[in-house]
Amino acid sequence: MKIRLLSLFILAQFSFLLPCYVNEYFSKNPHVIKEEIISPQLDTYDCHSSCIIEAAPGILCAVWKAGIGSGFSNIDMQNHVGIWMSRCIQGEWSSPQQIVDSPDSVCWSPVLTQFPSGEVGLFYRIGKDPRHTLSLLKRSADGGVTWSEAEILPAGIVGPTKAKPVYDKAGNMICGSSVEAGSPESSLKATACWIEIFSQDTSQWTKYGPLEIPGKRFGCIEPALFWTQNGTLKLVCRDRSFKTGSEGWIWTAESMDGGKTWNPLEKTTLPNPDSGIAVAPLDPNTILLFYNHSHTTRYPLSCAETQDGGNTWTPLFDIETESGEFPSALVDSEGTIHVTYAWQPPGKVQRTVKHIIIKK
Repeated sequence: MKIRLLSLFILAQFSFLLPCYVNEYFSKNPHVIKEEIISPQLDTYDCHSSCIIEAAPGILCAVWKAGIGSGFSNIDMQNHVGIWMSRCIQGEWSSPQQIVDSPDSVCWSPVLTQFPSGEVGLFYRIGKDPRHTLSLLKRSADGGVTWSEAEILPAGIVGPTKAKPVYDKAGNMICGSSVEAGSPESSLKATACWIEIFSQDTSQWTKYGPLEIPGKRFGCIEPALFWTQNGTLKLVCRDRSFKTGSEGWIWTAESMDGGKTWNPLEKTTLPNPDSGIAVAPLDPNTILLFYNHSHTTRYPLSCAETQDGGNTWTPLFDIETESGEFPSALVDSEGTIHVTYAWQPPGKVQRTVKHIIIKK
C-alpha cells in the first residue's frame, strides 16, 4: 500500500512550513491550554471539515478536505479538492500530506474511525455537491502512515457524513448518516438522517430510518452518536432551517435497540446556524458538545455539556468568538480533550485547520 503524496510542485511550496504554526492572533482563552494550526499556511490554500482520532496511545491522526486555489474549497473550487492528513506523535504534528485527490470534483467531510481490528478507516464522499456523491472507504493498517486503494461503498449506503461512528458490544459499526435532495434554494427539497449499521458477523450493511424533524421535510442532517450510561444510543444533529429563513436548533433522539428504531426528534435548547457539530464523551453520563451557539452565524464556537446522558445541555464557554466551525473532538487515552476545526485568521480570506487542547 502506498500513500498518495503531493506533487513535487506542491511539496516545493510547503517545504518551508513547520508541521504546526502558532499564530500571533490566537486568543488567551483560559480553557485553551494549547493551540496550533496544523494545515499549510498559504494564501492559495483553503481547508474545512476536519476529523481527529487517536490511532494509538500518544498518536493522533487528523484529516480535512482542502484545495489549492482562490476562495473556499467547497464553494469556489469545484475540482482538485482532496483530503489531507497530519499525524501527531507525542505532541508533534507531521507536515501535511495529501492522501486523496479528486481531479474533477470535491471530497466531502472525511471521517476517521478505528475498526475493532485496529485498522484505521477513512470514509469520504466525492461529488460536485453533497447532493450528488459517491461514498468511498480507505484503510490503514499502520495508523495512517500508508493507505489502501479506495473501496466504493454499496449504492444507497452513504457512510458517516460528518461524525465518527460508534460501536456496540458485538463490534458492529453504527454510522450517523444523512441524505440531502434538492438544493436549499429549490422549492422541492428534503433532508433526512439515517442510521447505517455494518455487521461484524456478516459484513453486510443495514439502513434504518429516516429521522426527520416533525412537520419539516427539509431540516436535519449529520447526526452525531453517543452511548448513555443506561445503554441507550442517542444522537444530536444539525438543522438546515437557517437556509429557509427560520431559526435552527440542535435536535436529539434516542434509540433503545442500538440504533434500529428511534423516538421522534426533539428540539434541544441549543441553537444551530446550519453548521456542523461534534460530541466527545468524558464518561457515559458526561458528554461534551461542540457547536456554534447562534441561529445565524458560524461563530462563536462553543462548548456545552450534559451530565444526564443528553437529556439536558448546559452551555459552558466559547472557544472562539469570531471564527471557528465544523469541529471534531476526542478525549484521548490520557483523558486529554482535543478539538480540531476550521478557523479563518483575522484579515485572511481562506480557512485553516486549528488543533486545540482544552480543559473544562
